[in-house]
Amino acid sequence: MKQELKYLINILGKLKETNRSGWKKKKIKNPETVAAHSYGVCLLTLLFAPAHLDKEKCLKMAIIHDIQEALVGDITPYDDITAEEKSQIEAQAVYQIEKQIKIPGLKDLFMEYEAKETPEARFVKDMDKLDAVLQAKYYDENQKTKDKIFNEFYNYAFLHTSKNEEIVSKLFEIVAKI
Repeated sequence: MKQELKYLINILGKLKETNRSGWKKKKIKNPETVAAHSYGVCLLTLLFAPAHLDKEKCLKMAIIHDIQEALVGDITPYDDITAEEKSQIEAQAVYQIEKQIKIPGLKDLFMEYEAKETPEARFVKDMDKLDAVLQAKYYDENQKTKDKIFNEFYNYAFLHTSKNEEIVSKLFEIVAKI
């Protein structure tokens, strides 16, 4: 138990101090951390998960969706790495965390999220994108960047969300008008 806790301290610390790469590339002062983003995804999931989804499973996915970034960093779609390489590196990191902290099923849950094959995984992926859009809106409205970034992040997220759940489409529609 002592070794697991020691490892967990490291994972939590890294998630709390790792700044999100997309915001760093946009030269945001004091950009959001991976842990802060994960909190946002969790809150959105808690508030908006449709009743027919397994909310507990959704929340578990939201909590761990970026846990691998403690070991591999925040890899964005604009980094010089293929999707296959990114997937392999991240899966290995999650497996390592699962083994060190002794959380059975962590890698399976992460792989389900990444594959987007279940309604829960697609919904949490959509909340992941929505959180980035809301953060971009916050940065624009609070002059955290020289250039307006909301439209860029909104358009990217809108194109890459499944919108399988009615609430997702409605949330994106509302955010576009704010």
